[in-house]
Amino acid sequence: MIETFPSDFTRTFSVWEPLAFVKNLKWPALLDPVDTASIFAKIPPYLEFTVGKYGAIKKALYITAHDKTFGSYIEFGVFTGSSFNFAMKANSTLDKLLGKSDCDFFGFDSFDGFGKVKKDDDHPRFSDDTFSVDEKKILKNIKKNSNNQPYQIIKGFFHETLLKDPKDYGIKKARVIMMDCDLKEPTKLALNFVKSILQQGTIILFDDYIFYKGDEDKGEFGALKEFKEKFPSIKIREAFDYGYGSKAFIVSKI
Repeated sequence: MIETFPSDFTRTFSVWEPLAFVKNLKWPALLDPVDTASIFAKIPPYLEFTVGKYGAIKKALYITAHDKTFGSYIEFGVFTGSSFNFAMKANSTLDKLLGKSDCDFFGFDSFDGFGKVKKDDDHPRFSDDTFSVDEKKILKNIKKNSNNQPYQIIKGFFHETLLKDPKDYGIKKARVIMMDCDLKEPTKLALNFVKSILQQGTIILFDDYIFYKGDEDKGEFGALKEFKEKFPSIKIREAFDYGYGSKAFIVSKI
């Protein structure tokens, strides 16, 4: 997640409103460097961030489908359901192109914000109730976008829901994992949770990899660093970058 989402972001098309003036421009104007720069400058960062995330999810689903790395799509930090819905839509399209993947989808979120943010995760943009959203509206939207694909949304704070074994939720193997946790502590909990279901070819997307001013001991970066040190037999290498400092990794050896 990123902290600059407006409060009404759940309105699907609201993010396009700043670009409404583009429809009145003629193509020669769009080709003018000055006008192009003006247009690009007006694009909200959260829109670019979201589009980059969509591209990363689609890319991860394509790579895993191409290599026949089957299993579940698992998202930690569902928030408005935007990326979760997109994953289901993208997978449905890819199934038609590359064959049925039998992918199921699992989303974990409290929908009540972070809960108690630990001192080590202190950040000026994050508070206990950051990312608290209208759960009913989001779940209704997810159901509408599922296209009859199997999914589960597990509500609760990670220190409660991730103490169980993945198999308790019916998760056997991880295909694509979206780590949208922002903070180090929930990311550590999520990584420990998925350890037993990782397989060669699993792709893990870290959506907030660059935050905390580059501190290697904080945030999602710090959580992955500790995980790799704790489990050196699990080889995880960089796959591709996306968005605003986000990064994808692929499990190369278990």
